[in-house]
Amino acid sequence: MSAPEVYHRVRKMIGAHIDSQVDESTLGRIALLVTGIIGARSSSPAQVAKALDKLHLTGASAESLERRIRRLENDKEMEASLCFHPFAQAHLRKMRATELILVLDPTTQEDKVVMVSVAIWHRGRALPLVWAIWPGNTPLEGDGFWKRIDRLLDEVAPLLPAQVSVTLLADRAFGCPVFIDLVVKRNWHYVLRVQGQTVCQDRMGRQRSIQSLVPYRNRRTKLRGRVFKKAGWRSASVVAYWGKRHEKPICLVSDLKPGWSLLHLYRRRYPIEAHFRDCKSHGWRWEQGQVKDLRHIERLLTGMALATWFTLLAGSWKAKRILSKPPSGKRHTRPWEGKMSLFTLGLEQLHLWLGDTPLPSFPWLLSDWQAPNWEQQIYAHHAHAYVFA
Repeated sequence: MSAPEVYHRVRKMIGAHIDSQVDESTLGRIALLVTGIIGARSSSPAQVAKALDKLHLTGASAESLERRIRRLENDKEMEASLCFHPFAQAHLRKMRATELILVLDPTTQEDKVVMVSVAIWHRGRALPLVWAIWPGNTPLEGDGFWKRIDRLLDEVAPLLPAQVSVTLLADRAFGCPVFIDLVVKRNWHYVLRVQGQTVCQDRMGRQRSIQSLVPYRNRRTKLRGRVFKKAGWRSASVVAYWGKRHEKPICLVSDLKPGWSLLHLYRRRYPIEAHFRDCKSHGWRWEQGQVKDLRHIERLLTGMALATWFTLLAGSWKAKRILSKPPSGKRHTRPWEGKMSLFTLGLEQLHLWLGDTPLPSFPWLLSDWQAPNWEQQIYAHHAHAYVFA
């Protein structure tokens, strides 16, 4: 049985980068939580305990294991800044990319909790970096919304490798001058979707709403000018596109050069929606997690973030093995492995290792940072051989 090997690998990798304030007993419980979340495909403490009991990692009963997990909810050492951020920072510093794409987006947990998360795009998936939560359906107490977003971006900056170009993507909720100013002051690029009625001004001085630039379907336009008249003009590129299947035009603003590539770049925002699905239902079932206190949820999210990173690390290893097999040259359609995301590949592989499949020795690294999403990458692997067979 390889479950103890997986547990010890998780513990060793987290322990190699964890803050010195975290003691060994807390580290052991964190490793149990992460292994249990993966094994249970759930973040519910009860389900995690049941999974750990079946894996026979300790001699403790399921009831005792659940108490250990519950103790983490009150453990001040179980903070993202101590347990997760050093881990993510270390892995990002091993990357060989020259640019990074960040995605910022909000979500809710049954309308009871609001979470705004910043994730990093990698091969069609979103790796969580930082997040902020507060009660849903109630007025904000204390700092205002933009102050919280500013603080969130402050947490992101030190985690990123030096000398790497950063581009941040966000939806219409953040397509405003206040947010652009927060991004620009950090010397990051941005591609943001904005409301169609946002006013732009071209180099000839003509002013009109961005959506009016594409009055019909199957139209697109781009220009360099200024946007946000009422809040004070900001220089920006504008790209508007109304596809035949779109109900409304997609209106983008960016500090990058105007080009259709901005549309392709903005599409890389969507993996964060898949990440939220993985957190709430498909993967870790956060919405059935039975944890309601905000401080407890914060610590549970730390365990979920670590579980997501380990899952994608395993998925990257699996993808590398798949790509190492020479294509037959007879396939010109998407192969079976391309129907699954890196997250699904990794989760299935981890479950094999938690079972009877031996855990091989390999470097746990996120590779192919310049690659497209996994579906395109594996398709191109086979299509190239088909064309040149």
